[in-house]
Amino acid sequence: MSHKLRLLFIFSVVGLSVIASLRADACAVAVPQTTGGVQIATESAIIIWDSASKTQQFIRRAEFRSDVKDFGFLVPTPTKPTLAEADDTAFATFEKVTEPVTVTEKMPSGGGGCIGCSGAAPKAGNVMTEAANVRVLEEKRVAGHDAAVLEADDAKSLNAWLKEHGYSSRPELVEWLEPYVKAGWKITAFKIAKKDDKEKDVATMALRMTFQTEQPFFPYSEPADQRKADMAYHPMRLLRVYFVSDKRMQGSLQENKTPWPGQTVWADEVKPADHQKILELLKLPAPTAPASWWLTEFEDRASPRPGTADVIFSVADKQERIARPPKVVYVQSLRPGCVMCLALTLYIGVTFFMRHFR
Repeated sequence: MSHKLRLLFIFSVVGLSVIASLRADACAVAVPQTTGGVQIATESAIIIWDSASKTQQFIRRAEFRSDVKDFGFLVPTPTKPTLAEADDTAFATFEKVTEPVTVTEKMPSGGGGCIGCSGAAPKAGNVMTEAANVRVLEEKRVAGHDAAVLEADDAKSLNAWLKEHGYSSRPELVEWLEPYVKAGWKITAFKIAKKDDKEKDVATMALRMTFQTEQPFFPYSEPADQRKADMAYHPMRLLRVYFVSDKRMQGSLQENKTPWPGQTVWADEVKPADHQKILELLKLPAPTAPASWWLTEFEDRASPRPGTADVIFSVADKQERIARPPKVVYVQSLRPGCVMCLALTLYIGVTFFMRHFR
């Protein structure tokens, strides 16, 4: 290669390098923070509400990070639930439905709640007298969980049963259980076991609970000691709830209908094709109500989470559609500063070139 061609090659590479450096990419990273022995890494829920039959479909998906071998969590429901597996892909489908619109612009110039999570208690021994007031309505293995649907006459007896069967047992849990037991609610106890003690992350399959209720809700309440732990560690716990009904919905904390930190980030009708696909993934029959779907997506980023009561849902005062802000993808654009750099480089190069070969 001649000296002249080498110089031209060098200037071409410099010019292309400057131009390539103007391209921009987007990136978002979410990092969970530890709250103790058991921590929810991610948490999402799908709620399908049929106001005519007072039926709620509650599909929950969570990934836990834990230093203990096995642990459990409790979910209260006003009536006995039916438990079944669901396909995790349903969540991906909802994410696709509610994703922001992508727009292209030139580069500008300038610069679940997890209720009662705990390490396993000692294994069950002799049956305690207090636990005799607890009735096991159903036991089954579902979606990677060992589940037991329980009914109790008093909270202390239920707490004793949990201790005998390897769950957490403490005064704060009795206090948390008390209002549910008095109201005649059922408590479903789930236990998750790791395959290997060295495992840190535990992901389970999506779990569907179907039950009757006068008002749809999300089990948001947590025991007092768990809330204090959250305040101490300030975990980042993103909760995402996809709520399907025949109208746009809103949520509030049950105790006094105070605002819930969950924000509506998307609300609109769901296309029939997506409606049918989601029912198939959730393994629900085609006529599952409502006939037409209105989806409301909530995001709760509260840290710490104010889990003093459950979230109850009602028809929103306003029924307008809401969409996420557009996702902007920047295309190559020469910024003034870089244009000057490139022009200066070319000027020096051309001057040197002309003097050299004059």
